[in-house]
Amino acid sequence: MYQGTPLKAVQGLLGHEKAESTEVYTRVFALDIVVSRQVQFTLPSQEALAILRGAPHHYGVVDKGQ
Repeated sequence: MYQGTPLKAVQGLLGHEKAESTEVYTRVFALDIVVSRQVQFTLPSQEALAILRGAPHHYGVVDKGQ
């Protein structure tokens, strides 16, 4: 979380009952920082999209069983 602030503390400050609600804000905040600082990633597009969508991902690990 931002500057080491625990998610539980942010959850309490925002008045959220569920951590999932707070996680939405952390994703939006992270994306806002990326855009405002013009950060560029080398992560493949499909893996980046999977992370943003919250889907299971393997970070470049190839599953030979597929």
